[in-house]
Amino acid sequence: MEKLMFQIPAVKNTPELLNMGGRDLAGNLYQADQKSLLVNGKRIIPVMGEIHFSRLKPEEWKEAILKMRAGGVNIAATYVFWNHHEERQGEWDFSGCRDLRKFLDVCRALDMKVWLRIGPWAHGECRHGGFPDYVQYADDFEKRTDDPKYLALVETLYTKIGEQSRGMMCKEGGPVIGIQLENEYGHCGGPNDKAEQARHMKTLLHLAKKAGLDTPYYTATAWGGACTIDETLQVLSGYVDAPWDNSTKELPAMENFLFIPYRDDANTGSDFHKADEKNGTIRRDYPYLTAELGGGLQVTSHRRPVSKAIDNAGHIICVLGAGANLIGYYMYHGGINPDGKYSDLNEAQSIGGNTTVPRKSYDFDACINEAGKINESFGVLKKYHLLLSSFESEIAEAETVLPASVPESAEDMKTIRASLRWNYTSKTGFLFVNNHVRNRLMEEHPDVNIYIHLPDGTQFSVEHLHFAADRCYVIPIELKMSDTIIKKTNCSLLCRLGKRVFLYSDEKPHIEAMPCNDWVTVLTESEADRGFLFSDGLYVVEREDSCIIEEDGTKKLITQEKQEIKIYHEDGTVKKFMAGPSESALLSVCRMRAEFELTGEERDKNGNIKYRSYQINLEHLSSELVNQIYLNVHFLGDRAEVYDGERLIDDWFNTGKPWNIPLRRFHYPAMLKIRIYDSAHTIPCCFGQDVYYDLSVEAGCEITGVELIPEYSVIIEN
Repeated sequence: MEKLMFQIPAVKNTPELLNMGGRDLAGNLYQADQKSLLVNGKRIIPVMGEIHFSRLKPEEWKEAILKMRAGGVNIAATYVFWNHHEERQGEWDFSGCRDLRKFLDVCRALDMKVWLRIGPWAHGECRHGGFPDYVQYADDFEKRTDDPKYLALVETLYTKIGEQSRGMMCKEGGPVIGIQLENEYGHCGGPNDKAEQARHMKTLLHLAKKAGLDTPYYTATAWGGACTIDETLQVLSGYVDAPWDNSTKELPAMENFLFIPYRDDANTGSDFHKADEKNGTIRRDYPYLTAELGGGLQVTSHRRPVSKAIDNAGHIICVLGAGANLIGYYMYHGGINPDGKYSDLNEAQSIGGNTTVPRKSYDFDACINEAGKINESFGVLKKYHLLLSSFESEIAEAETVLPASVPESAEDMKTIRASLRWNYTSKTGFLFVNNHVRNRLMEEHPDVNIYIHLPDGTQFSVEHLHFAADRCYVIPIELKMSDTIIKKTNCSLLCRLGKRVFLYSDEKPHIEAMPCNDWVTVLTESEADRGFLFSDGLYVVEREDSCIIEEDGTKKLITQEKQEIKIYHEDGTVKKFMAGPSESALLSVCRMRAEFELTGEERDKNGNIKYRSYQINLEHLSSELVNQIYLNVHFLGDRAEVYDGERLIDDWFNTGKPWNIPLRRFHYPAMLKIRIYDSAHTIPCCFGQDVYYDLSVEAGCEITGVELIPEYSVIIEN
């Protein structure tokens, strides 16, 4: 039997309000103090997900936002890439996928709050970090400084964004509640002098407000010594791997799987330089907020990591347990780069970038991939978002307490990794346990007793907990509901629906509740992953790749197959019913065909195969019968490209996973041309020609299979 001891310190000082905030048009008051964001005096823990409007088609925005909302995201963050709108000086483009105003209209209609990241420099694996070429290559001013010539260009950019966003600030009734200024400033570029950095950030803030970009909150990235100022909330980051790292080997175990308050991930932006704790600017008198926690990983030419859902879950549990009061994902929804008028818009070493990423694909292996398909991480992380939606005030108010015994290092696979968030007001605890480290195996802990000692001498204990390898837990202690007190349990906390509280466990549940367990429902962890919470019940779908979206009170199931849905109601009753595509739609599937034929190849000067060309012939369903059809391409090779005629429309760096091509995006073509590059013909890279793969990838240069997978959208009637 192992013991885990928590000594709760005396109550800390009352957090002080920060000098920021404001009201929206409805009169709601947005504030921030040293602990968290507040709305109308209530502490909140928002879930923010990154989606780049200019990396999706306008007709995809609505469904993308609805899926994000179904995943528990309540703020959409988006970059405004300068060179997506002005490639050449004076040639502005806010049309089509670049239509910022239309995107904000969609968010407003769907009640999705927005955080605009307005640069001027953005990074985002974009060409020159979003700088137009005429800015990047200018030699008559200093970029990212208060140089008057540079500021004149920035003022024009901000004015254009302000014009597109007029009426969209929350004080005007719009969805925008926050603005991020610059990005990684002082860590990834900019002057070295801290005073000069601060002056420039204050100038950007002034220019943003002058342009009408006036919101309750302003943020600045703080990792790696990046500059923040008093007027900006600092936001932090963390990823489970570093695709931009210059290594082509497996990385050491990351500290992101440890409980470390105000974690500054040294690997974020490490292609520029590593974070140096001595020069860090992390302010502990400001709340612990995040903006870039990997919902997945973007691949590069030399690193092809693939994050498992449990990797992402272990990281998020550590961030929450360490005291974060804003969970921000980068990316939450993948996309593809728009066509440039004069150049490609991806980051590449050939144009001075630190890494090379695909010309079109910005999939990021995100919770919702570039094709709009639900990934495994979507549901696994969603259960933590349900937790926050139900208990955010209690958790946000709670202090982080680490146990007496903590791991010696990131490579310590024996010591229990745990944190307790203790709410002094309600005397409620939330025990966070992460027993997973990416590419490592943690020891199992079969019998653990938890002891919590309060300053007044009161003691709480939870006995005989089992922490299995590669699992995460959020266990409530003395949780007080309207009709129930869950004093102790071995189950993790999911959400609440009125008086009913939902827990989950794959072991025999043990619950000590007062006065009884009548208002407690226990699900399996897989059921929790597949749960969607609405006002009338907790809906549990059968397939992990399915999603329930809701608009104007109408619920739709997005699914590949017919399946059973369970609805758990507040009164404890459970309703089951079947939902899915019609029989006629299912019968029509047999008419779908995808066939490929080799049409040519090109060899290099040494006679080795450089690439092979294929034609994919497609016969598929009427678009009226389906929501989407995915073309899955299985291939051997370094990378692949797909063409509509001679125009490149998407590409993919091989990771060992199938390539999803969404045919709806390309208007359901009857034929596509695909080019497969040989494994030996990698993109020239200063890190060498070796490629790191997480998954087993066989060398070659050929398509090994194609298949069509229909997806349906069905109104739920129950």
